Amino acid sequence: MKPQRVLVFIVLLLLLSCKKSGPPDIKIKWPEALLEGTDAAVFMVILNDGNGEDMLKGCTVKGIPEVICELHGIVDGRMRMIRDIEIPSKGTVELKPGDRHLMLIGAKDRLGETVTIVLDFERFGPVEIKARVAR
Repeated sequence: MKPQRVLVFIVLLLLLSCKKSGPPDIKIKWPEALLEGTDAAVFMVILNDGNGEDMLKGCTVKGIPEVICELHGIVDGRMRMIRDIEIPSKGTVELKPGDRHLMLIGAKDRLGETVTIVLDFERFGPVEIKARVAR
């Protein structure tokens, strides 16, 4: 390769690596909470219409401190608590049965109620959603 082409290639690589992604634009569709036993699994679709990726880092239930919200997913073939969920730019992530979802630990007394869940995104910030706890 000629030295000029090598230099152009290096400059292009540097420019691409320095490109800053844009902001995420998070929207939530179809949240639902299904009670099984003492806990409820929460499912939804997370849309990111923005040019930047994001991470769902956690969740809380607003106004109900005795109900704990956790992120769950498949780890080594088993359902486990996980630390975060990656949300790609211009992408969609479905939280669904048998895969990634939220767990509301201790939600048994909330059957029939609508709860407000605060989703904590690393870049986009908090997003409040409402889900009715059903069977």
